[in-house]
Amino acid sequence: MNGKLKILYVKDILEREAQNGRALTMRELIERLNACGILAERKSVGSDLNALRAYGVPIERRRTGRGSVYYIRQSP
Repeated sequence: MNGKLKILYVKDILEREAQNGRALTMRELIERLNACGILAERKSVGSDLNALRAYGVPIERRRTGRGSVYYIRQSP
């Protein structure tokens, strides 16, 4: 059951922690999911992010020197 709820946890984590200039790395997202008892891999979290975007959640990806960070774009 946790696997089916993972996408909702991803959304909740981003809404709670990745806003107002704060962004999370993929590693941080996976760590937060693990803390909730949900095992996750980079590929599956990436798929969840894409599904949430397709649903209309304004998730943004910003490239950094060593990778990417993710956050929810705030409406003006």
